[in-house]
Amino acid sequence: MIITLDPGHGGRDPGAVGLNGTFEKEVVLDIALRCKELSNHDIRLTRSTDIFIPLRQRLAVRGSAAFISLHCNAHGNRGANGTETFFSTHTRSRALAEVAQAEMIRLLGRRNRGVKVPPGNGFAVLNVNRGIPSILLEFAFISNIEEERLLRDTNFRQRAAETINNTINNFF
Repeated sequence: MIITLDPGHGGRDPGAVGLNGTFEKEVVLDIALRCKELSNHDIRLTRSTDIFIPLRQRLAVRGSAAFISLHCNAHGNRGANGTETFFSTHTRSRALAEVAQAEMIRLLGRRNRGVKVPPGNGFAVLNVNRGIPSILLEFAFISNIEEERLLRDTNFRQRAAETINNTINNFF
């Protein structure tokens, strides 16, 4: 089974940057590569190096059973913390998001911010992948000094990769 992982941002787009200089694009790429190594599924990445890919081109690989976009959250309130999962309008996306959120809470131990519909018109990266279950994971807040420290930690990143692998195994 093919699963498309989308490590958010990349290249000229660093994504959010933590107070200690941690780049979201580097964290999520590392997690995606760890998941690809760990999984017994055919994991395809929208990027496997630090390159920029426009949002409208972050498409699921043909034949993918699901699309999972990986991100670190950020907020002007440095106290904001926790993990959350957003889902697309595809009928099975909410169920996939619920499995992913439960795994993130279990393995990462962060505050549960819930499973949500994206605000406004949604996230472009989910909107272009409506034909299959599509979710966007926010592992932790890179803008929170404690969670930034976790996002820099290789053990935390490995557990994040395990959450994705477990989500795939438990959902399909």
